[in-house]
Formats: sequence, structure tokens, C-alpha cells
Amino acid sequence: MMSAPVYSVTLHNLSQNAKAAGLAFPDEQLLAVSSDQLRELLYALGETASRLTIYEPSAPEIRVKTDRDVYVIRTRNRRLCFVGWEQILRGEDHTVSYILGTITGNSEPAKPAPRLEKVERPVTAASIPVSTKPAEPGTIPRSTKVAVMAILIVAFNAAAFWLLLRPPAKPPVEFVLLPDFESQALLTKVAGEYETGGQEGDRRLVIDSDGTLHLAKYGRNRAVMDESTRASRGGLSEGRPVLVTSDPYILSIKDPEHVVLYGNTYRRHNR
Repeated sequence: MMSAPVYSVTLHNLSQNAKAAGLAFPDEQLLAVSSDQLRELLYALGETASRLTIYEPSAPEIRVKTDRDVYVIRTRNRRLCFVGWEQILRGEDHTVSYILGTITGNSEPAKPAPRLEKVERPVTAASIPVSTKPAEPGTIPRSTKVAVMAILIVAFNAAAFWLLLRPPAKPPVEFVLLPDFESQALLTKVAGEYETGGQEGDRRLVIDSDGTLHLAKYGRNRAVMDESTRASRGGLSEGRPVLVTSDPYILSIKDPEHVVLYGNTYRRHNR
């Protein structure tokens, strides 16, 4: 009798049972994981994904190594995402049964039927009939309407070509997160109240020692308005200490008295 297959599983930003996610969880290596145990981990990851918000800074995932390949399962839009199978599964849920069947090879997952797209004949200026009947007083001549339509078609085509040929967007700033104790030391060091100025329209930033950022702007007489919060954690970017926000975005630390966030330079007001 052949022994049941086992798998090597790595949990990233996940607890050992995959029921919680966060930056505080280091990579966890699980050896000799059975198919039943893998199924439980995938269901747990699905439950965890349903609770994640857009402000979650971690990127939880499960990596499964078999004797044939390495499979990666992540979270996206509060659901499971079977990395590398998005094209096959477009428009379909990445279910635990599908993922497990693909990994174990016990069943060949059925591919979704291709979608039929309605083909419409493109509208061109030449296909629009031009009436020779004189326009009634107070109405727009048909020839004018045809000319406007032709201009709009040319403009839309030009915009489409520009979108296809424009240079790629500048990649986001790369960073690495610090270990917990180093991150806490950096947060304690930069904690305090900062501001771009004290006039109406200037901005205020309060950094708590637990990493919570309080963003607001000043109204009249330094009244605090439009306050919002972000989570942050210590990190390194290009060798310099930074705070990585939950956007994610980088808060740069210029010196002990100045920080830069969203392009605004803040000066320390109070510790």
C-alpha cells in the first residue's frame, strides 16, 4: 500500500494555524503536512482573508512544495487567490477544492468555459448616413452632428493609443520591515507631535509609540479638522530608517526634528 503524500508548507505573515494574519508572524515552516491538514490550513486562510481590510499591511500567503512544483496561495479582495492560475480561473472563485485538487493531483480541475463576447461593428464617420434634406430652423444640421461624432471617434482612438504606448508608471519605493524590537525602538524615538505650520490649512501629524499615525489639518485658531488614522511599522528604505504605513506609503525621517509624509515636510512640535 502506498503511503499518503505529505507536503512541505511555509506560512508567511500567518499564525501556525493560519487563523490570524499580521506582520508580527514570522515565516513558519511546516514539514510532512498531510492533505487533510493542508485542507484545514486553506479553509483557515479563507476565513482570515474574509476579515482583512485594505489597511492590512501584511501579505499573508501559504506556499506548498511538492515533488513536482511549488504552489502559492494568497489573499485578494477578501478571498483566496491561487497565484499563477488567475487566467484559467478568470471570473471564477479560487475554491479550496480546486486548489487542493490541483496540488494533490487527485482530480483534474475543470476549466471554466470561455466567455463569448459580443462583437460589434465599429462606428466610423463613413458608416453614418448624411442627409441632404435641409435642416429645420432652430435645429442642429445633421452634417454638424456627423462632424462632431467624427472628432469624438478620433479623440477616443488617440486616447486609447496613448494609454497603450505611455511609459510604465514609476515603481513604488522598495522597503524592508524591521524586526519587532527594532521597529518599537524606532517608533519610540520618533513618537511625538509634528506640524507643517500653525496657520489655517496647515497640517498636523501625531505619531504614537505603538505606530498609530493621527493625520489632520488646522482650521481657524488651530482647530483640528478632518482627522484620520493610519497604522505604521519601522522599516528600512535605501538604507535609511522609515515608517511603513498601512497605505502602504513611506514616512521618511529626515532628522530628529523633521519627517516627510505624502510630500509634506513636518517639523516636531511636541514630544
